[in-house]
Amino acid sequence: MPSVRLGQSAWKLVQSPVVVFVVALVIRLWAAAQLLPEKMWPFFYQYNEPSRIAWAILSGHGYSSPWPNTPLAPTAQQPPVYPILLAGIFKLAGVYSLASLWIAVVLNACFSALTAVAILRLGKRDFLPLAGVLAAWVWSCWLYEAVVAIRIWESSLSALLLTVTVLLLGDLATSPRRIRWLIFGILAGLAVLTNTTLLAVFPFFWWWLWSTHRRRGASCGRLMLASIMVCIVVILPWTIRNYATFHRLIPVRDNFGLELWLGNHEGVTDRYDTDFPILNPSEYNRLGEITFMQTKRLIAMNFIRRHPGDFLRLSARRFFKFWTEPSRSLWLPMNLLAWTGLFLAVNEKRGDAIPYAIILLAFPVVYYASHTFPTYRHPIEPALLLLAAYALVGIVQAVSRRLGRTTSPISDGASAY
Repeated sequence: MPSVRLGQSAWKLVQSPVVVFVVALVIRLWAAAQLLPEKMWPFFYQYNEPSRIAWAILSGHGYSSPWPNTPLAPTAQQPPVYPILLAGIFKLAGVYSLASLWIAVVLNACFSALTAVAILRLGKRDFLPLAGVLAAWVWSCWLYEAVVAIRIWESSLSALLLTVTVLLLGDLATSPRRIRWLIFGILAGLAVLTNTTLLAVFPFFWWWLWSTHRRRGASCGRLMLASIMVCIVVILPWTIRNYATFHRLIPVRDNFGLELWLGNHEGVTDRYDTDFPILNPSEYNRLGEITFMQTKRLIAMNFIRRHPGDFLRLSARRFFKFWTEPSRSLWLPMNLLAWTGLFLAVNEKRGDAIPYAIILLAFPVVYYASHTFPTYRHPIEPALLLLAAYALVGIVQAVSRRLGRTTSPISDGASAY
């Protein structure tokens, strides 16, 4: 029948990786067109730390100076991948230019559109096919995700790297091929050098791989060790640079003390306090980066020791904000669905759902202890949307069965994949 053929054609269209990629890319470029060039400086460049470091690199000062009105001195405040990528763009099209901004925005949009394709594939492999289609299209079309994706920040690249590593993780659970394990180690190292918070998930990923192989009576010890060593080799040059520059061990970045202090000190508020270097760099300039970061860490640790109840209260507030911000958005119901989806996945898929539990449980911990911001959640939002879509599809199917509908559009669409 024509209607059946039309439905099959529509289903093939919406689950096409090319269509999903193009739609996601177009929506992100449309969002950029609404903001550029009028918002070029205040929305993208002003106070942007990776851009400032990229400017310093091209000005001959090396990897330095993340904030305006501070000395042109070496820094480890940012992990290196994204600032160095921006420096290459600045070299190609001009420092702080509109052309450079467009190149960076298009690149971020491509990262985010590729993430949509990865979501589609993860849905097909790990969940119901319709859940993957739904999650990929929400990621592609939701204007919030589009705007966050095009910021001059590492968020889009971090989301892509994490999603691709989860894709590869499923293959490694059954694959003895050494090259895949080595690629996983390279991706892990690049992810950590892009967003250091991702370091929280990769040890648990390796543990899951080891336990999965052992449960199946196989051994992956050598492969896992090789993967971990490759990850260390990727990170090591940056660690050596930091030791040679600052004469102390700084594996990736040195700003945890500042981040901890932002959320834990006397009179803490929801906003940056006045001695944050962007607002008032005098203390940073006087002490230098390392001493400044250590001083802030000591203040925060003393506050936590003397006020453990306040620390727990503030951490609980940060927990709530991480899963609900931006306020007056869809993220509260979306995340409730995601946690429901995780519960269903663990119940139905057992060990195969553990990587998603690792992401939701391990990634945010550092933000609960320090401070949070709505865009910090972006790297794990592909996993959140997949779990939310899985829960929603499961709920609709359960309701349909309860109402006695033996055949529903949901089940037809999933089986037609």
